[in-house]
Amino acid sequence: MNEQTHLSDRQVLRRTAEPLAARYAGVFFPELVHRYVAECHATLARTARIHTYLAPMAVHDAATRLATLAGAKDGTPTTVPQVLFVDAHDTGPAQLAAGLLTHHVGTAAVARSAGIHPGTVVDPVAVEVLAQHGVEPAEVVPKPVTDEAVRAADWVVTFGVGDACPVEPETTYRDWPLEDPLDEARGPGLVAELEEMVHALWSEISASCAHRTS
Repeated sequence: MNEQTHLSDRQVLRRTAEPLAARYAGVFFPELVHRYVAECHATLARTARIHTYLAPMAVHDAATRLATLAGAKDGTPTTVPQVLFVDAHDTGPAQLAAGLLTHHVGTAAVARSAGIHPGTVVDPVAVEVLAQHGVEPAEVVPKPVTDEAVRAADWVVTFGVGDACPVEPETTYRDWPLEDPLDEARGPGLVAELEEMVHALWSEISASCAHRTS
C-alpha cells in the first residue's frame, strides 16, 4: 500500500470519527477520540480479511472504550491525561509546549494548544522546532479557546492569560509567564526553558494521577 493510499485511509477514518468526537465534546479532546479510533482500526486491520467496514467497526469499538473512560472521568482522572496549553494567539509558546509534551510522553497524554485571540499562522520558528520533534507542519494551526476544550482538559497551562481563560472547577490550572518574544535569537533558549517546564509538569501530573488512583 503506497503513501497516498495510507493518507486516503487516514482521511476517511478521520471523517468517520468526527461524529464520535462531536459526541464527546467537552469530555475528551478530539485528538484523543481520533487516537482511539486509529488504534481500534489498526487492531482490526491486523486480522480482518475484508476491510470494507473497518472504519465504522473501529468507531464502534472506540466508542465502547470512550464510554468506559467517560464514566471514570466523573470521579477520577482519565487514564490518559488531557493537557491544554493556552496563550494569547496560539502561534508560539502554547504550540511549542503542546508539541514538546507529546514528544516527551508519547501516548501517555494528549496535549493541545489554543489562543484567546488566535492568529492566522504559527510563528515559523515554532513550526521549525515542532517539525524537529515530529509534528507535521500541516497540523500546526492556531485554534481558539472553547468552553468544550477547557471542560475536557484535566490540566490547563496558561501563558499570562489566566484571567481570560474559562475556568472549570474540576480542572487543575498552572500559569507560566514568559516575557521574551519568540524569535530566532530567543528560540533555542525558550525551547530549553519550555522543555524543562514541560518535564516538571509531567512529573506533577504523574504524581497526581498516582495519588488519585492509589
